[in-house]
Amino acid sequence: MMSLAAGLTATVLAFPAEPLTENATAIAVKHRPMQIARTDPLARGESSEARSGGGNSRTPDRGTNTAPQAPAAMVDDRADDAAPPLPKSRISLGALDVWDTGLCEMSFYQAVDVIYGKPRHYTRVHLLNRQWMDADSGVKAERNAPGAMPVFKLNMAEEIPTENYHYRYLTTLFVDRIELKPMKMIVSSQEWCGATFKHLRWGDDTLMVRSFSYFPDEGDRSWVVPHPSQTVLPFESLFIIARDAAASQSPRSIKLLPPMRSNHQVQPVVIDARLELADAGTFTVPAGTFAATRVTLHWNGPETIFVVERAPPYRLLSYKVGERFGRLIGTERRAYWNQSSPSRFHAPLEAP
Repeated sequence: MMSLAAGLTATVLAFPAEPLTENATAIAVKHRPMQIARTDPLARGESSEARSGGGNSRTPDRGTNTAPQAPAAMVDDRADDAAPPLPKSRISLGALDVWDTGLCEMSFYQAVDVIYGKPRHYTRVHLLNRQWMDADSGVKAERNAPGAMPVFKLNMAEEIPTENYHYRYLTTLFVDRIELKPMKMIVSSQEWCGATFKHLRWGDDTLMVRSFSYFPDEGDRSWVVPHPSQTVLPFESLFIIARDAAASQSPRSIKLLPPMRSNHQVQPVVIDARLELADAGTFTVPAGTFAATRVTLHWNGPETIFVVERAPPYRLLSYKVGERFGRLIGTERRAYWNQSSPSRFHAPLEAP
């Protein structure tokens, strides 16, 4: 793949010599860590650990903007565009046969974000499916096209109500299906004050970050981030990486960017971080009760925890990033782009 730095004028960032700490950052990031709600049962779910330890097991208040609960497994068995499975050298998310049906895994989360100092309840949707990408152009390709490679595409769609208007975020991430290395990510936000757009593209040894913001003192910016020895992961890829870590039971040290999902510019500081695993016991979310693995991110940001189903396909049961969190309501597998394939979660014309 060609280097993306060629012919572009941009700020060049280098890896820090030492792991970043709260008092030693390479660049001041306009991203304030949120306060941590450590005892919130809505964020944690109800686990056997909490019950046996005297934790709060009350039914959480779901708010007024959440969708109705859905069954744990909403599965569409139709398969189109089937492909031969990848070879299985280890237990990994990308090697599962389920991705070769041609259908999309659609997961719906009972989510909370804090905007204007208030918790906002909404339904967050994750759409994960495999497709083929042209490595040079960074767009979708036919399976047999020259240079096509198998990738995961993850869309995370959010529409968050506030008093006067909605905040809308769409994050689209492409990662190599075998190694889960990032290839491209687009993050967009829209609300009535304006729109912000970020485009990240990984080359052979550099990451190009472009940001377009409507806020004063932000505007249009670009950076080139070298990654000569270890790929720098976007924070948003952890929604896939955590599942793979739980599937393979493999903790790992990583180079990480701060969360890009924001309506503000975020400068691409490189952070040293580590994912650690622990048994979560049985874990209850609106979708049901499951044996689970807890994946904790150790870094200099807000408390970040993912709880992953222990059995294939290793669904993400809950996530928590500071004050933002979500719990799985239900999952369905379908060709959402096909008008004759209606959802079992929401009625026509009522997608969250």
